[in-house]
Amino acid sequence: MEQTLDLKVLFYMLRAKWIWIVVTAIIGALCAFGVSTFLMTEQFTSSAQVYISNSQSVQQNNKISTSDLTASKSIANTYRIILASSRATDLLKHKLSENEQFVNSAIQSYDMNISVVDASEILTIKVTSPDPNIAALVCNTMVDVSVDLISEIFEGGCSNPLGEAVANYRPTSPNTRTNMLVGALFGAFLAGALVVLLSLMDNRVKDEADFVTKVGIPVLGEVPSIHGNNTKKENYGKYAYSKKQNN
Repeated sequence: MEQTLDLKVLFYMLRAKWIWIVVTAIIGALCAFGVSTFLMTEQFTSSAQVYISNSQSVQQNNKISTSDLTASKSIANTYRIILASSRATDLLKHKLSENEQFVNSAIQSYDMNISVVDASEILTIKVTSPDPNIAALVCNTMVDVSVDLISEIFEGGCSNPLGEAVANYRPTSPNTRTNMLVGALFGAFLAGALVVLLSLMDNRVKDEADFVTKVGIPVLGEVPSIHGNNTKKENYGKYAYSKKQNN
């Protein structure tokens, strides 16, 4: 016996169990809220930007020529790779180990990301840490590393800071609202999938229309219940009724 499932049947399946779907969605949102609030550590992000130049004339007269811009754009991604290398990482760790604030901090973990801004000659350095002050400190230290390392590797190249990273005391993660929305959607999807699965696995015939749909042949007649108002399964049918009387 084969079953086909169209959108109309699927809609009625889900509508019949909409309360359970809503309840499961609420439970999913509450679980996501609990995880975000009590199990996930807040993260704070600080960022700074540096301008990459291939000419020392920028530091001398603060003027940038068109040729400088073109050359800087072409090698900005190369600079990004260099600042993400182990050499830059080792230099950053060395500078941090000499910083009293970092050494005395209870939290020293951080994640760093360096990216090129819209294929330009500007690099953005972002540092994320459970401590907002450490995030700002590491970010500013990495800016210093970029100045030293680029001028050391490239003759005439330089990195010019466009500002100092400041501590951001507003957490960037976890995003509780987004997590709750994802939890609610996941809960609703899980409940809906379970409803459809159980409906497809249920091969019982519930009425005449269901019989025609599942079997594909017309119904010639029905055996009515003797006790129409009685909902107990053992009292349906003449045989069950006679058996009960004999007992």
